[in-house]
Amino acid sequence: MSAFSRLWHRAPLWRMCLYLIVPFVALTFVFPPAYLTRRLPRMAQIATAIHNRLGMQDTPADADQAGGGPGDGVVTVMPVTDRLTKAIPFAGRILPLPAGVWHPLINIIAGPHGEVLENVLVRVQGHIVTGLIIASGTTQPVPAAANPAMDEECHDDRNYMAHIATNHPPMMECWLTRLIDPAAIGHMGIIAPQLKQEGFVLPPVLLRAKWVNSTPATDDNINGEAITIYLNPVNLNDTKILRSPDFWTKEGLAQQPAANDFVKRMNAWMTGWAPVLHDGFNSDMLASSDEQRARLAVDPAAPRPGEGNPLD
Repeated sequence: MSAFSRLWHRAPLWRMCLYLIVPFVALTFVFPPAYLTRRLPRMAQIATAIHNRLGMQDTPADADQAGGGPGDGVVTVMPVTDRLTKAIPFAGRILPLPAGVWHPLINIIAGPHGEVLENVLVRVQGHIVTGLIIASGTTQPVPAAANPAMDEECHDDRNYMAHIATNHPPMMECWLTRLIDPAAIGHMGIIAPQLKQEGFVLPPVLLRAKWVNSTPATDDNINGEAITIYLNPVNLNDTKILRSPDFWTKEGLAQQPAANDFVKRMNAWMTGWAPVLHDGFNSDMLASSDEQRARLAVDPAAPRPGEGNPLD
């Protein structure tokens, strides 16, 4: 018996490592890291061909929509028929999801070295978008100097509500709510065609709830996450006639009781949901019970019982 044969029979862990080489090499070709595709452009072409065969559509990231500059990764269009509820793994942490069924739309790997992951999820009711999530998180520490104003929006006078929980740079946590023009949403140049392709309709008004958190890492680096949740406020009986953004401005709420009530409920919901997002960032889902999270997950635009989802 040769030395190799003896080693093969006596070293099961070594044997298993040899077996694992094949699937890991295959995964590298299917999902090549950004630094590798920059060094070996042919790998990006192979990955794109594989994605096309698997029904995954890759689109080059738009510099204006994906942060711009060198290092923007590939935008991968996800199978929208997937159904996501409660929570999903995200950037090495946990992303709790508001109530309802969410569907993945696109994934983006960005940053100079592919260290920023973005997920876009959509929630629909009768082909109407009731919610949109854009989650952005670091998969490895990034220089704090590259993100000097993560909490800038929390100081904007146009916010309905803003709360700064921690402000000791580089440690920072805040959340806010405000009116947003749907056309101004990041990556909308990529998101809108995908929604249209699926027959999903964006409302003329969206309200934004955003949670931002950063924690210090080594060597003046930070780990960070920004979760932006867009809610449809005009899919309810008492607000469906308020389809102009003018009804939803901070100054105009006093003249619109139905809009004012929705915003108050959104503010209260975000105040309760932000700690759940904080727990997800720390991968500590034992800080609250399943029942507590299920109750806190119900946002003002959440689907109501008996309303159908076109993807069911």
